[in-house]
Amino acid sequence: MALERPKSLRELALEHLRNSIVDGSLKMGQVLSERKISEELGVSKSPVREALAQLRDEGLVSIEPQKGARVFTLSDSEVTQICDFRQAIETAAFELALSRDSDGLASNMSRVVEDMERARARGDEKEYLALDTTFHHLIFQHAGNDYLTASYTRYVGKIAALRTHLAKLPQHTNLSFEEHQKIAAAVRRGDMTEIRNLLIEHIDRTRQAYKSASIVLEGMDAP
Repeated sequence: MALERPKSLRELALEHLRNSIVDGSLKMGQVLSERKISEELGVSKSPVREALAQLRDEGLVSIEPQKGARVFTLSDSEVTQICDFRQAIETAAFELALSRDSDGLASNMSRVVEDMERARARGDEKEYLALDTTFHHLIFQHAGNDYLTASYTRYVGKIAALRTHLAKLPQHTNLSFEEHQKIAAAVRRGDMTEIRNLLIEHIDRTRQAYKSASIVLEGMDAP
């Protein structure tokens, strides 16, 4: 049995920062101080700097000369591009997954939806959102195409962070859960036409929600 290699300081810093951005602990546009992060984690600036460079490649952090690093922000145009990307790549992966392992996909999606329902009942938003990410990642796991998986994985952190941002909107999570239930049911039936239509509706709602999110969230945060 192979021993698991201990994580490097860079990997630990990367994991901490990525998780903090995805779960909303670090807000969109928030300035990131290498010194402060290194002090919080008890490491030197070098692994923090390397982690920030990796997060820049993933689109979760922007780094500007003389200005430093900050958590990503998104314009309406960028959200539209993310949604276009998701629609194209998830549809392609769904078609492969249904043709190669429809039973496995259906079984795992049903299990995740059940877990999502339990997380909602507990009021565990963080767990629910993590399961939301797992639900969509299942499509790629069962598609059996490393190139599609790698393309999606590169941006999965940004997609998950956007999901956390929108979860604060009224009724967003309720509607999202209903859509996941419908998609899982369509997968059990093996109906690709229905899946495609549900996916369009599901992803397009993200596109539309973001357009009004800033106004709504500012109002919710007001004293």
